[in-house]
Amino acid sequence: MQKYVLTLTLLTIAYSTLLGQPSEVKKVLYGKTEIEVPQKYSAKDEYSLESAEFSAQWLYLTKEMVDQGVGKQILERFEGQIKYSKSVEIEFYSHGKLFKGKKYLLKGSTPLKYRILSLGYEEEQPLILNMGFKNDPISNDKFDDLMKQFFSLKK
Repeated sequence: MQKYVLTLTLLTIAYSTLLGQPSEVKKVLYGKTEIEVPQKYSAKDEYSLESAEFSAQWLYLTKEMVDQGVGKQILERFEGQIKYSKSVEIEFYSHGKLFKGKKYLLKGSTPLKYRILSLGYEEEQPLILNMGFKNDPISNDKFDDLMKQFFSLKK
């Protein structure tokens, strides 16, 4: 199983590195939804967005991978690689779909002090969603329109 995860990770890195990406991506693909990259954001590929306030990256999985626990293993590996002082379980909505994961308060001087690692489904497609926030995401009130597409607190 770990060999499968390692192979998948290496293939993803190799694909990104060898084939490269255009320097300016104007649209990203989240599930089956195309999202225009707003002016204050940048995108290095079709699976990530970032600004000074927020970042989001997502990794698609197959249903078989989720059934075999690969999604949880990837989340555990991510968690093992970040330095944090506090973590809490979190549930939220992304594009109206329930996601479950953890919110971390990161150590050190990083501009995005909070990280959320989660697993959920976007239009029947399982994915891991990795988001960074400059401020603690405790309310939907301070989010711009793009942030609200990726993250809305459970009511």
